[in-house]
Amino acid sequence: KVLLFDEPLSNLDAKLRRQVREDIRELQLKLGVTTIYVTHDQEEALAISDKVIVMNNAIIAQEGRPEDLYNNPKTTFVANFIGDANIVKAQIETKNKNDYGINFGDIQMKISSKIDLKDSVSIALRPEKIEIIKEKTNNCIAAKIINASYVGSCYQYVVSSSVGELFIVSNEIINHFKLNEEVFITFDESGITILED
Repeated sequence: KVLLFDEPLSNLDAKLRRQVREDIRELQLKLGVTTIYVTHDQEEALAISDKVIVMNNAIIAQEGRPEDLYNNPKTTFVANFIGDANIVKAQIETKNKNDYGINFGDIQMKISSKIDLKDSVSIALRPEKIEIIKEKTNNCIAAKIINASYVGSCYQYVVSSSVGELFIVSNEIINHFKLNEEVFITFDESGITILED
């Protein structure tokens, strides 16, 4: 027996949607019934699922545990569909088996991949893994704040940089950055994923 939910919470407001989502998950675990849950709400999909299947034009783009899809998307489509991602081009500078030295905008990073990479590659940068700082440091690039939005629990920024416009989420809400402010940005290696396309 399989229980099918087809976008059951789409007409609820955000707070009620979260509450009902938790109730559905609790019931599903208590009853132990296999449940297929269709949704376009990525947060909802990640929050209630043991396994997620991302479909693109009726074809499975990727499947796996929620954290695997978020942390290791295989394609640009999956990276953008599961959460927010900044997609940029990087140059391959060194290779040692599955370990690569990459460069994007003069940022040097070491990253592992099972894909046999050649000269350049697309990488996904998660917005919460990019840090905005006031002072120049090692391995950072200059940027300018072109959009700043306070959304309650965090600030959301768009910056222009040598690798293009980047979307950044910052939990720093007291010492926030202003529109047109000149800043520097650094990248956490754990938020960088090499894409297959």
